[in-house]
Amino acid sequence: MGDIAQQFQEVALLLDEVGALPPLSITFARDESSPYVLLATPHQLPLAEGRLAVDQIAALTGAVPAVGEVLFGRYAAWVRGQWANTVIIAATGAAHLPGISDFPERTTTTSDTAQTLRALVKWVGTAAPDVGHLVVADLSRCHSVYAMVPDDSAAQRVLNGLVPDAGYVLHRPGRRYRSRLPTGHLLTISVDPKRR
Repeated sequence: MGDIAQQFQEVALLLDEVGALPPLSITFARDESSPYVLLATPHQLPLAEGRLAVDQIAALTGAVPAVGEVLFGRYAAWVRGQWANTVIIAATGAAHLPGISDFPERTTTTSDTAQTLRALVKWVGTAAPDVGHLVVADLSRCHSVYAMVPDDSAAQRVLNGLVPDAGYVLHRPGRRYRSRLPTGHLLTISVDPKRR
């Protein structure tokens, strides 16, 4: 996954520099030949607002953003650039998808997201060998962490030292787990054999 701890620190620095952004879902994607980080705005956000976030990130990375149709008359904006040693892809969600509920009133900030990434660096360094993709999501009121692992033994290694939430409704041994990280953030682990 490359040096994911370094990626967390670099994205935190990018967020410090870029200024205020809407809530982001930040995916640290495992791709041995070209690891990248995807910063995505929520689907609930109108394209114009999401586009501003993409433009702000594009300005920092020196890349040129694009806009195009992504889903049956729904449009999105995106950009792919480089920040320090990390490939950054910023994209808007396909705005106004039916059935997507509104976000609650936001109490988090972009600065909070940067602080969350920094707080997770130590844990991420130990979990990285077993994780396929890792997502830090700003849910408007708090941040949550989602990890995809290739098998149950990898999930158990990631959970080592954490207390699993066996009462979690979607808790399915061998498929999905939830726990609380030492930072206090919720961690949801999904087992996906395709994420090797």
